[in-house]
Amino acid sequence: MAGRSFQHLLSFLMLLLLCAEPGLGNVTGCIERERQALLHFKRRLVDDYGLLSSWGDEHDNRNCCNWRGVQCSNQSGHVIMLHLQAPPSEYAYVYQSLRGEISPSLLELEHLTHLDLSCNDFEGRHIPPFLGSLSRMQYLNLSHAYFAHTVPTQLGNLSNLLSLDLNDNYLNFGNLEWLSRLSSLRHLDLSFVDLSEAIHWSQAINKLPSLIHLDLQSCGLPPIPPLTIPSLSHANSSVPLVFLDLSGNYLTSSIYPWLLNFNTTLLHLDLCFNDLNGSILEYAFGNMSSLEYLDLSRNQMWGSIPDTVGKMVLLSHLDLSDNQLWGSIPDTVGKMVLLSHLDLSYNQLQSSIPDTVGKMVLISHLDLSDNQLRGSIPDTVGNMVLLSHLDLSRNQLQGSIPNTVGRMVLISHLDLTRNQLRGLIPDTVGNMVSLEKLFLSENRLQGEIPKSLSNLCNLQALELDRNNLSGQLAPDFVACANDTLETLSLSDNQFSGSIPTLIGFSSLRNCCI
Repeated sequence: MAGRSFQHLLSFLMLLLLCAEPGLGNVTGCIERERQALLHFKRRLVDDYGLLSSWGDEHDNRNCCNWRGVQCSNQSGHVIMLHLQAPPSEYAYVYQSLRGEISPSLLELEHLTHLDLSCNDFEGRHIPPFLGSLSRMQYLNLSHAYFAHTVPTQLGNLSNLLSLDLNDNYLNFGNLEWLSRLSSLRHLDLSFVDLSEAIHWSQAINKLPSLIHLDLQSCGLPPIPPLTIPSLSHANSSVPLVFLDLSGNYLTSSIYPWLLNFNTTLLHLDLCFNDLNGSILEYAFGNMSSLEYLDLSRNQMWGSIPDTVGKMVLLSHLDLSDNQLWGSIPDTVGKMVLLSHLDLSYNQLQSSIPDTVGKMVLISHLDLSDNQLRGSIPDTVGNMVLLSHLDLSRNQLQGSIPNTVGRMVLISHLDLTRNQLRGLIPDTVGNMVSLEKLFLSENRLQGEIPKSLSNLCNLQALELDRNNLSGQLAPDFVACANDTLETLSLSDNQFSGSIPTLIGFSSLRNCCI
């Protein structure tokens, strides 16, 4: 999620959340009618964790503006925000949820602008249509709350709504026309809900003039029909989209004419896990001059990576993995000087790794694995001093491991497995003191294991098997990692002498010597 404009959007949304911190009271005290409405709301819920224990009738506890998750206006005393997102428990992906149903008593909160009931458990009930009558609502978050059935079209009456989040429920949509009435909407998240019947979904999006953030991940979106005659689904749109996630929808290349509407505004575009096919040259992603994040992985795109990729100078994240790309990695990647993440793995790329990769000095993640790359590893990889993950495995790389790898002192994962590398393991590997995983298996490396490996105190996995390594293993060759090493594989080499005892390695789980 890169980009200054996108960060401004996140800051805006976080501000809304911060304003709803529990326990923020007001000067005048709450309105009695609204206090009673909140108590009615509580009675319809099952509070297994005592989250609403502060909501009561006791004399010292009558000011509902001091109740957990409630915020009132300092001027009028009206309840303006309910922030009841379930807190996480000690177990991953488990929340301390409220259960039950939403009481219509919320209609008494006529000044409510913020309602967050996310991560609670409404046990497969409908989203109450009466929520569409809370006309002042600006922020509505019902995500991860186990709602089911069809989304009520009455939500289209919330003309002041800025943010709507319904993601990860058991919801389905038919006609999305009601969305077009949300003219102020800036943030829309419908990911992981069923939009398979929303045939004209792109038309509905085109009618949201304020929309900045759109997440439709894994919605079963129907494909946009191919552009044969002028169609509303391809009509010009003034939507100022900055963030767009359409991943996991089996969309075809017919989506592209619609994407052209956002050429100058998009910072974040995720189309992974779709059914895009044809030559990557057919897609003018390079014309999206503002892009900072682009994910086209796990599609069926083929052809070579165009030289014009170097024009995407603002990109910080580029993922083209798991396609059918061939040809060479263009030298112009060196012009992408802001790139921090590049993944071209699982393609059919050939030729050599260009020296210009060394110009990507901000890169932290580089994965070129599972291709047909030849030639040697360029010395310039040592210029990528911020690299934390480098994977060149399962290629046809030759030559030796360059000494310059020792400059990558922040690297934690280095995988050169299954190539045709020769020569010695350079002593400079010992400079990579952040290394946690070092995989050099299935090469033709020779000589002794360098003593400098004893500097790698964070090592969790060391795999050097199926090489031509020789000499006698020093007793302390990985002793520094005796508390962290979990995997050690040295088999199928030509070591001499006795094998050092590994009794003191408390974390060792997998060992093959």
